[in-house]
This record gives sequence, structure tokens and C-alpha cells, in this order.
Amino acid sequence: MVMKRERNRDAFPWEQLGVLRMPMPWHKAELRGDGRELVICLHGLWRSKWAMEPIARQCIKSGFSCLNVPYPSFKESLGEMVERLDGIVRKEGAGYEKVHLVTHSLGGVIARRYLETCEHSRCEKVLMIAPPLHGSKIIDWLSGSPLRKVLGPAGEFLSTESMAHESGVIAHDVNAAVIMGDRVKIPLLHHVIDEESDGIVRVDAGRVGGLSDFKVVHADHTFITSHPDVLESVDCFLRRGKL
Repeated sequence: MVMKRERNRDAFPWEQLGVLRMPMPWHKAELRGDGRELVICLHGLWRSKWAMEPIARQCIKSGFSCLNVPYPSFKESLGEMVERLDGIVRKEGAGYEKVHLVTHSLGGVIARRYLETCEHSRCEKVLMIAPPLHGSKIIDWLSGSPLRKVLGPAGEFLSTESMAHESGVIAHDVNAAVIMGDRVKIPLLHHVIDEESDGIVRVDAGRVGGLSDFKVVHADHTFITSHPDVLESVDCFLRRGKL
């Protein structure tokens, strides 16, 4: 497996601000596109479906149908979120030739557990963007802080200690790839992690066995889903199976 490191192509900040919209109870899953293959997008912790909107638009542009899924990331246990994803794949994926998953952050943790514990024969490709597959040191740093309680159940199972009990590999019967960022926009977070990271997740936290490809882009955790290199890689991976 060859790791690729891309040149710096920062997206314009004003174009990125839409991904910061907060999750709201009236947000619904939105199915768009007329492709014969379905891409299901999963956002990260305390994010909304708008965080995945740049990727959803790219999927449609690439010729896929796309279901951008909002879910209560700060309320449910990992098991409940996996069950939710399983139901979505079974119901929404039934009419399509193939189903693919594209995730950000916590969404990647959900996808890995889903592949481990659920029947997933309909899933062909899984692209995880900035997934804390070995936990987040920021979560560790927040231990004992009231802020960690705001994260809900994820504030516990995303710690490096909890994630150490997770499988170190991805299911062998899917084509799975990971994109990580290496830019830290908040200096304090760089000192907390003290390793190459995107400010929230270490680059090495995305390395697991069974990946077909691994790539590092010059982006931070918050805005990585709107970064031009990431959108280009989403297109390449979904259409050709490589980043």
C-alpha cells in the first residue's frame, strides 16, 4: 500500500462555511441523483448533513445517486448508530446495483463496526475521511471536563483506551480507503496531540489493516470534507476504486 501526500490546495474559506451549520431536529435524509449506484454519506460528531454536502454534490456530479444522512451523533450509542446504518442500507440500497459509503470522522467508526457486525454484501466501496479508528487524543484530553459530557456516548467510546479494543482491520470483502488531514488551525490542539494530525485526529489513527489505499491531504479536521483534493479523491475512488 502506497501512501500519497498531496500538494497544498486550500479551499476558499467563504466556500467552506456551509459545512459548519448545526444539526437540527428537522433535518431529513436527502436522496438525490439518478445513478444506478447509491452513495450513503455519514457526517461526524456534532456535525450536520451540511458537513457532507460538498461530498454529496461531488457524488452526484460523478454519476451516482447520493443519500446524505443526518443522525443524532451526540445522543446514540455506537451500537444504535450501527443499527441505524444497517437499516438505511437495507431499505434505501435495495433498488440499486451497488451501495458505497463515504464518511467523515465518527462516521468512519460507525462504518467499520457496521462492516464487522452486519451483513454487508451490498456494500462495495467504503471511503473514510479523517476517521479516529484508534481513538482521539482530544477526547482523552477532555477526560473529566464538562465538555466531554456534551459529546454524549461518543465522548466515551472515542477515547484511545476504548478504541484500543476495536478491530485493527477492515473487512476484507470491501474496497476500503482512508484520507487523513495534516493541518492544525488551532495551535493549542497541536500541543495537545503533539503528533502529525488534523487538529482532532492523528494521521496514524486512520491506519488499519485491509485498506486498499491511504492518502494525506493538507487540510484540517473541520473543513476537510470541502477540500478540493478530497473531492477529487472521492470522485476517483468511487469511479475507479483508487485514490
